Amino acid sequence: MAGLQREVGDIVGGYRVLGRLGSGGSGSVYRVADEAGHEAALKLVDARQDEVAAARLAREVRALQSLRHPAVPHILDAELDEDETFVVFELVRGETLFDHVQQHGPLKGDALAAFADRTASALEAVHAAGVVHRDVTPSNVMMSPEGPVLIDFGLAHRSDDARLTREGLVSGTPGYVAPEVIDGAEPGTQADRWSWAATVAFAMAGRGPFGSGSGAIGRTLEDDVTLPDVPGAPALRAALGRDVKARPGMRDVVAALRGATVAMPALPPTAVAPTGLMAEGWEDPDATAVLPSGEQSLPTAYGDDAEHHWVEDLPWEEDGEDEHHLDEEPEVCPVAPRRRLLLGLAALVVVAAAPLAPTLSFLVMAGVAILARGVWRRSVAIQAAEVRRGRRRTSDTVVQTIGLPWHTLRAAAEAVPAILTSAALGIGVGAGAWWLVSSGNVVGASSDAQYYGHAGALALGALVAVVAMAYGPFMSGTREGAHRMAAAVSPTGGLRAAWTLVALTAILVAAIGIYVQLAPWWWPLPDLAIG
Repeated sequence: MAGLQREVGDIVGGYRVLGRLGSGGSGSVYRVADEAGHEAALKLVDARQDEVAAARLAREVRALQSLRHPAVPHILDAELDEDETFVVFELVRGETLFDHVQQHGPLKGDALAAFADRTASALEAVHAAGVVHRDVTPSNVMMSPEGPVLIDFGLAHRSDDARLTREGLVSGTPGYVAPEVIDGAEPGTQADRWSWAATVAFAMAGRGPFGSGSGAIGRTLEDDVTLPDVPGAPALRAALGRDVKARPGMRDVVAALRGATVAMPALPPTAVAPTGLMAEGWEDPDATAVLPSGEQSLPTAYGDDAEHHWVEDLPWEEDGEDEHHLDEEPEVCPVAPRRRLLLGLAALVVVAAAPLAPTLSFLVMAGVAILARGVWRRSVAIQAAEVRRGRRRTSDTVVQTIGLPWHTLRAAAEAVPAILTSAALGIGVGAGAWWLVSSGNVVGASSDAQYYGHAGALALGALVAVVAMAYGPFMSGTREGAHRMAAAVSPTGGLRAAWTLVALTAILVAAIGIYVQLAPWWWPLPDLAIG
């Protein structure tokens, strides 16, 4: 890895190091503060050890100096003439698109269209300055409060620069490198647009359209793209095709995501968007290598003190070369479609049933949690197999489905801490509330008051148990598996409505049972008398 190691408290060019943000083939990135306490991100490269990385850093500075766009970070300072070279960027608050999708699920509807629109505008500005980014990926887009920001120009070069990738190797991220570049073509604006389409497809689907790892390279060349059946998907699929001339332009894709049914003519390779789509300050939007006038010197003042997250390069090494490589996205299980309403209703069913069958309700909840974790384990195993060997269509799925009993058995062992925590908290809260009711400190002493008070105590204990089960120790995978199970049984809006009706009916039946004061069924425990 290029770049010198720095520790907290070290001084680099007048900036105090606060911590490391990331590192990779093109250098190390640190969070720093100037003498006034303003924080920034500093990328450091040791030019004595890696002349190629230093040259790339200089290109990055030239590229960003010539850009003024809200979706591209500004340069605050740079030192390019010494052996130890660095550049200081403004900080951008937020998380990467990759992390955002992993945490919150895919973007949908207007949010997806707005994401595509803003990132397309940023890339148009980059290209109008005569710059090719060469690494547009979900890890190089920050989701800031103001909107997405295109970051990490470590691979960027001006259109008149010589290429700095060694012969026989390709720089980029598998699944986000255009097929013509894999075939040996020079990366250009069309390749950037292809990578942008792949990144938008990730935002739409929650996973790379060609998968991840080295297997994504073969699927890219085979035009084997996987996208959900949502508005705009056909346009994205066309933009990810191998035929450069047949690809729609970025504005065509954005229009399709907004619901347009008629495609606009694709932009020619040397064209840029109309003036209204560019950042303020562009002199000639029809040129292909235009620099904003009067922006030749480095700015000296900071913008807002926001936080910039830099993602560590994850190298895919070939023949021992670790400086010019294909970076992989973190190999994690793709996010399933979110089914929060259905899962919330399922939790309410458990709470409503607890006053009538408390022990059985808990056992059913624990069993569903184990099964959900087993489903998650299966999906992780399938993804790991794809990363190791590439996608084998149905074979890996069949093998891991046959192995579901083993995944479920392993899940049962892993769920024990959460089950014990859930039982302890649920029983403790429920028993405490039961005692308060029985003592007459909460409700009256009449039989009706005692019955409904005890029913409320059981429901409260069940609610605490459900929350503890969902967010107990090591249960993040279980929650993901629950979403997968819910998505599998409700793939369409009609089925989601049907399951919603089933859950509401179950809650209503339980409420009627409580209203008529049915005695709790404690099986498999001995029956307890209310009093």
